[in-house]
Amino acid sequence: MKEQRHLPALRAHIEHLLSSGWAISSRTPLTLQNGRRCYLVSHGMLISEPASRAA
Repeated sequence: MKEQRHLPALRAHIEHLLSSGWAISSRTPLTLQNGRRCYLVSHGMLISEPASRAA
């Protein structure tokens, strides 16, 4: 079966973050959180949010 997923490198990086203790805090838009640190996935990019906004 042909791989149908887009952006496999981004997906692999997100899976690495999840295995390192990060958690999905929102699915729309996809947001990952680890303590006060927060990443947002937007247009195929992983964007770091300021700590003050993640709190």
